[in-house]
Amino acid sequence: MRQTDTGALIAQLRKEQGLTQKQLAEQLHISDRTISKWERGAGFPDVSLLEPLADALHCSVVSLLEGRLVEEPAEIDVRSALAVLIRESRSALRRDWIRRFGILCCLLMAGFVIFGILDRSGAFLQKVERAYTVEIWQGGEKIGETAVTISGERSIWGRSYVGRFAIDAVEKTCRERMQAMIRWEKKSNCANITFAEPGFFGAQAGIEHFLYCDRELNWFALSLEDGRIIASDQGWAQLQALRPYEYPVYVN
Repeated sequence: MRQTDTGALIAQLRKEQGLTQKQLAEQLHISDRTISKWERGAGFPDVSLLEPLADALHCSVVSLLEGRLVEEPAEIDVRSALAVLIRESRSALRRDWIRRFGILCCLLMAGFVIFGILDRSGAFLQKVERAYTVEIWQGGEKIGETAVTISGERSIWGRSYVGRFAIDAVEKTCRERMQAMIRWEKKSNCANITFAEPGFFGAQAGIEHFLYCDRELNWFALSLEDGRIIASDQGWAQLQALRPYEYPVYVN
């Protein structure tokens, strides 16, 4: 079986049927470039296309396989063999896809297990240690300064921080077991902060939930329940003063 012989036969029979490459391709639901490739001997029809191609060219499947016109009494047997071959090919392909899907599911399950183990071990957390002095504002006027100590862990995705967030001017935040949790909104320096320790939670620390804060915790601006604002600089203090606290902050 030579591809060039089969290609020449296809071209000959197509022309005898008065068909263009495009018309033959439309009957087989393929591109005319595929027909051209066959006729140039640069390719060979797929097994699943031999029977419809033979019908379109009014020849036998054996003729296509031989690359010459053949009167083959066993044509029906050949077509039956092709049908079996096609079914087996499709069945093998289906089994292959099922096997691949099974492997993919196993890999995904293993990935989730490994992710869970790494997450519990703290592999996705970064240590954060900060200590600096910030300003205290009230009514648009600076009324003092206070020290801030930050010590905890931030997720490597930059969406959350858990640890110490001690502001000297706010006594409850400095308690030994008081922990702060910050959650940032997506692609924003807007965040939500809560404090917790045995017997205390959230607003009991004396701090409003909303704050502006960069994800490296190098600067921040938040409001106390008594109206004072604690901020790294005047600009952020002014922005924090404009925040409409009557609306809740939703964190994704």
